[in-house]
Amino acid sequence: MTRVASLPPVLLGLVVLLLAQMVGLALAELTGLPVPGVVIGLVLLVASGLLRPTRTVVRVAEPAAAPLLAHLQLLFVPPGVGIVLEMHALAQNALPVALAVGGSFVLTLLVAGWLLQALLRWQDRRRGGPGRTGIGGTGTGGTGTGGAGGTGTGGAGGHSGPATGGDAPGTDPFPGRAPA
Repeated sequence: MTRVASLPPVLLGLVVLLLAQMVGLALAELTGLPVPGVVIGLVLLVASGLLRPTRTVVRVAEPAAAPLLAHLQLLFVPPGVGIVLEMHALAQNALPVALAVGGSFVLTLLVAGWLLQALLRWQDRRRGGPGRTGIGGTGTGGTGTGGAGGTGTGGAGGHSGPATGGDAPGTDPFPGRAPA
């Protein structure tokens, strides 16, 4: 048995996590990328989990990562203290900070929506289905006529009754909402 294999699983997992962090820091320093080395290390760790030959490395890190994730809220204490200590500087730069936070929120929302739509289209193509456009659109997702408010064959789910949006004719799946 080697020395590494004789380490407790949590300690071995911490070694893997710290090695990923150090490799990321070294790459950031060597390449001069404007990305924090910790983020590069995290990306490398995720990439190693996606590749079949290195997947065991991530499994080794799991015993150390699980307790860290269970207490993730504690990792927000240092940034919170920093915000309180630098409140004066934050107040002086309130407009740029607000624009950066708001802009990044909107950009993230748009990218997430675009990615979700792309993944749903990819999933439909992978299943061999002709696609669906969602509630209120046209589509050929089923065998009946009508659909969830759509026209065409089946709409978003293949409902064969009238285009009421419910499972049974005349029922509303969202009671309390205004009729369309």
